[in-house]
Amino acid sequence: MKRWHKVVLGIFGAGVVGAAVGTWYIATRAEREPSLVAWRTHCAACHGMELEGSPDGPALVAVALKHGDSTPDLTRSIAAGIPGTTMQGWGDSLSPQLVKALALFVSEHRQGFPTIAASYRKVPTANRSLRSKHHNFRLERVTALASRPYSMAYLPDGSMLVSEKVRGLSLVDAAGRQGPVIAGTPEVFGTLLSVEGTWINLGIVLDVELHPDFQTNGWIYLSHTDRCHLDCGWPVPATMVRVVRGRIRDGRWVDQEIVWSVHKDHYTPVPDAVAAGRLAFDGKGHVYVSIGGKHSYDKLHDLNTPFGKVHRVRDDGTIPQDNPFWAPPSERAAGSTRHTVWSYGHRTGQGLDGHPETGEIWNTEMGPRGGDEVNRIEAGGNYGWPLYTNGLGYDGERVTIGEDLGLNFPLSETVLPVVDLTPAPAVSNFAFYSGDAFPGWRHDLLVGTLKASTLYRMRIEAGQLVEQEKLVTDFGRIRDVETGDDGFVYVLLEHQESGSLWRLVPE
Repeated sequence: MKRWHKVVLGIFGAGVVGAAVGTWYIATRAEREPSLVAWRTHCAACHGMELEGSPDGPALVAVALKHGDSTPDLTRSIAAGIPGTTMQGWGDSLSPQLVKALALFVSEHRQGFPTIAASYRKVPTANRSLRSKHHNFRLERVTALASRPYSMAYLPDGSMLVSEKVRGLSLVDAAGRQGPVIAGTPEVFGTLLSVEGTWINLGIVLDVELHPDFQTNGWIYLSHTDRCHLDCGWPVPATMVRVVRGRIRDGRWVDQEIVWSVHKDHYTPVPDAVAAGRLAFDGKGHVYVSIGGKHSYDKLHDLNTPFGKVHRVRDDGTIPQDNPFWAPPSERAAGSTRHTVWSYGHRTGQGLDGHPETGEIWNTEMGPRGGDEVNRIEAGGNYGWPLYTNGLGYDGERVTIGEDLGLNFPLSETVLPVVDLTPAPAVSNFAFYSGDAFPGWRHDLLVGTLKASTLYRMRIEAGQLVEQEKLVTDFGRIRDVETGDDGFVYVLLEHQESGSLWRLVPE
């Protein structure tokens, strides 16, 4: 065998072994999760492996807890114990981080959060009637989808544009029939790897939104991860979010224009699951795009990079000079994105929407183990990640990434979340309800979740959460939520290798 053949074969073999080890490591991470290990070691003998209770200790699920069931309440009970009971305190023998991790473990089980792998296996099939605080409604399936979706946009004729990550853009008509892929949209690429249901992708379609004056101008906005190969300096494919707009004519995507893009120096092989790419309009001629941490976290506070930020441009792609960090080309580095930055210090902004009356931009943002957020996005705002978070690292330890990177700013200089969701349900996209079918929900946030398989309703007044309820539980991975012109609430699910479209109809 020639030497170069041996080198190639060795590299290939090392790659196969590395991929196998990586796949095993990801597939078994749940069994090695610190709070699960601590529960089995210290707690399961009394309270049961599934928190169902035993002769030596009470159940912790499907019952009321006398000493509170919020994460802070559970943390105090686990740390200090409960006098007069067999519940001892663990604060002296376990670290504060592990005590909090156990509290998150209990809270997640009390709320019925499935594992990530189990969430992908949820495939609802039956319609059902549900009650909520302000309205009773029926959950109805509109149609099954050919592939996993990411976003949808309701059209004036009652049809729905649906973006499917590796398939492209298609139209679901008012009768629920899904049409073929619309030709001419940006290219998408197949899944590289699937581990416990999680797809590893480089080159997918993301959000789809209609221009506020769509009925006049016909513009449709589409975000996707544009892919390059050796031409962007990587020996493997690399991607980055790009926003385009176009029109649909005779089943084809036409008139495409680039609205927001970045220099290829910012393209990375970090998988697209953290790309975000959500779009929103403020009703004042601007479009916003959320960009996740598709790089190492040291770039999130570098205004010259696009990562971990919300960006703002005019709806034609030109740059408004009243952006908070705008600078002329002569005063910014080549390839800098500081002139489009609206806010920074975000982790993964999986949701973005503009308030229907004020135009204020809000986002939903994934935290680590705990610490999902709902934020009002302020011009120039620093949202703190990775220096500040209410969550823990996936290793069960305090998040020290910001400190390790040398970030040093006081909490008072950050914009705090309006809603903290701990434990984290894995928030996805959301919508401000703006229809007439559910008047009791007007302008409330309808927030989808992935891991929790739950649709939340949140009412915010004067910057404070005043009402929250779970409208739908044990449902599926909700990728998008939309109010239709008919006033119904449309919900987009991803599951297994496909997806489905549902709606909430008043009863």
